[in-house]
Amino acid sequence: MVGQRIRYYRKTKGLTQEELAQGICSVSYLSKIEKGDAKSSEEVINLLCDRLGISPEEMDDNQVLGMLNEWYLQMVNRNFDKAETFLYETVQPKMKNVMEPDLILRYELFLSRFHMVHHIHPDLEGSFNRLKKAESFFAEMTPDLKFYYLNFLSLYYNIKREYKKALDLLIDAEVLYNTKTTGITQSEGAVLFYHLALTYNYLCRVTSVNQYAFKAINIFDKEYNYSRSADCQILLGTSNRRVGNYDQANYHLKQALKYSTAFNDHFTNGVIYHNLGYVASCQSLHREALEYFHKSIEAKQKVPNNESISTIMLIAREYFLANDKNNAKIWLNKGLNIIGKNAPDDQYYHFMILEQRIDGNIEKLEEILSKAAIPYFEKVNIWEYVAEFSEMLADIYFDQSLYKKSSQYYRRANNALKNIF
Repeated sequence: MVGQRIRYYRKTKGLTQEELAQGICSVSYLSKIEKGDAKSSEEVINLLCDRLGISPEEMDDNQVLGMLNEWYLQMVNRNFDKAETFLYETVQPKMKNVMEPDLILRYELFLSRFHMVHHIHPDLEGSFNRLKKAESFFAEMTPDLKFYYLNFLSLYYNIKREYKKALDLLIDAEVLYNTKTTGITQSEGAVLFYHLALTYNYLCRVTSVNQYAFKAINIFDKEYNYSRSADCQILLGTSNRRVGNYDQANYHLKQALKYSTAFNDHFTNGVIYHNLGYVASCQSLHREALEYFHKSIEAKQKVPNNESISTIMLIAREYFLANDKNNAKIWLNKGLNIIGKNAPDDQYYHFMILEQRIDGNIEKLEEILSKAAIPYFEKVNIWEYVAEFSEMLADIYFDQSLYKKSSQYYRRANNALKNIF
């Protein structure tokens, strides 16, 4: 074990074997120590550790491992306040004396996840840098550490909306999990299935969403982890809404609402009301949709760093669909003020399109759809919006008697729907 630590710290400090061994022992002897093939003298070990600035003494690895796993479980269960207190009062003080490479890597990986999803002050790029640093040790990681690395890096790409990259990493993690040699618990497997369902949801792959959401629910329910079951029910509600199964969508969303209300989870309540409003909107139930959307905004305002921009967009759109252009314009401007000068993303294009529809500027709407929005959503593989906006543009061309262009975009919409189903 001491040989592994020497090798780890030599590499992190950027030393070659020649530089570390100089004046202490031969390079070949150091190589054997690092591989655990040599019976090393205490004097040599002390000299090597002294040069690296580490202690040859070892802590109780099992105790530290248990502590780190307890901390990670708090994050998985979304006990963020508890996880934060545990980090600063227990984990960090103990980790100052830990020299075991596997435990340090585990700590760094868990720390990257902690800061990535921090409920008040997330540090996405700092977490990414930690993961990239850990990547240089990927070949030497134990299977469970590889599993965590793949999961956490996929989480980063999901937040960055690079869903295809995230999916590829999660598929690799699933392969590791299925080998049954990682030591990963069934609970962690359920979280993996949820993240697969979530990523397929971003990519609008309905069948895969259902497959992995039900796999996750099967485990969460057995473990009475109903807050995580609620997350899966939301995904099932979304996928059923996408294929027009509105009764089934409402069923799953109201199942989720029972759990989130019982746990007084304002954030999840906000997400559920948002989706219930979307289901009502798809059925042209404008009044019901707006009631749900406003409930969503109210629930989200009870949590820090709430994400309300997508709900604001749907409120503006719903007023427009209900022929209330005055309120549509009010909520549109609220959203545009939040977006500001940020780089174009999903919501940017939704607001730009809606603005032209409210103003009746068909020429500008056609330009945004054909040259910006549809290519963007194709690039990020969000096929639901490719289908919606291609059909919208096809209708515009049809009304202008541009039947060839109209046919091209109807075909584009149909091809996008194939990706969903």
